[in-house]
Amino acid sequence: MLLKGIKVLDLSSLLPGPLCSMMLADLGAEVIKIESPKGDMMRTFENSFFKALNRNKKSIVIDLKTSEGKQIFKRLAKNADVIIEGFRPGKLGSLGLGYNEIRKINPKIIYCSITGYGQKGKNKDKAGHDLNYSALSGMLHVISEKPIVPGVQIADVSSAFIAAFSIASSLLQRERTDKGNYIDVSMFRSSLFAIGMHISKYSSAGEFNKILKGDIGCYNVYEAKDGKYLSLGAIEHKFWKSFCECIGRNDLLDRQFDSSLLPELRRIFKGKTLSEWNSLNRKFDFCCEPVKSVPEIIEECKDHIVAVGQAQQIRFPAIFSSFEAKYRKYPKLGEDTFQILKMLGYSKGEISRLKSKKAIYDGKP
Repeated sequence: MLLKGIKVLDLSSLLPGPLCSMMLADLGAEVIKIESPKGDMMRTFENSFFKALNRNKKSIVIDLKTSEGKQIFKRLAKNADVIIEGFRPGKLGSLGLGYNEIRKINPKIIYCSITGYGQKGKNKDKAGHDLNYSALSGMLHVISEKPIVPGVQIADVSSAFIAAFSIASSLLQRERTDKGNYIDVSMFRSSLFAIGMHISKYSSAGEFNKILKGDIGCYNVYEAKDGKYLSLGAIEHKFWKSFCECIGRNDLLDRQFDSSLLPELRRIFKGKTLSEWNSLNRKFDFCCEPVKSVPEIIEECKDHIVAVGQAQQIRFPAIFSSFEAKYRKYPKLGEDTFQILKMLGYSKGEISRLKSKKAIYDGKP
């Protein structure tokens, strides 16, 4: 287990924080999901998404607004390695549970905050969601000339990856320096980071890369004769040459990056079925692949999918020579509360009193 022995307290909800902590859990970290009495909003908003984002975790319910709840959190934090949270800037600090308070009892803590716009700046207190961050960062403009709603929450997912990488890097730094770290991750900045190449291109040349924006025929999506779609990614000339030879159109060799060729290519692709194009690509190898649907992926990518509980989920994408990830289903709300409190040294009587005061919830009536 790559992260065996690392204890993570995850106070976050919805997508970015839970995805981040799930990646750490997949790699062997002990992740304790700390939920409010109402639970992570994703449990009720889209339960199937919750299941996909919270495997390999434990759940404890603590009301952090109570003095007893704060004390429980501090006892957990004292021996934790990582804390992940997604509250508005300053919220946990107002409860006496911010980084400055926690590092006094655990100087080696790695404390990661994931918010829309970061801890500082004019937008730090603004509400927002993935679509807003993708819009403000220029992501939607880069994706399509006419802005669309992406089917994937790009800013959320990007910030989860950035947070996980930053936490892992901080753990390595701590091994070398014996010091903790505070990490400020912004979903807006993560989305901005994802289009960094386009920012660099425009700032230096005053124009966008037309190839990657779908303005050029050699890198585009086309409809086949049978109404199905396929992608052409013949950016390198050798692949474009193979494509031209495949369709018997060597007269197009010098028009690889000619945007006026798009209508002609649409006509050409309409002339064959998806199956025919797949056969030609296997023979000529010109970077042409079908656009798959989710049901097709579930049927065809079984090596990349694992059954977790009753759901099919994607395995951790990296394959390690020394480690194989194991997968446990998502926790029920508060199902580990009793065991975690017992581990902290609370007696059955104390746990009962905490429950009667509604400072905790253990998943039982």
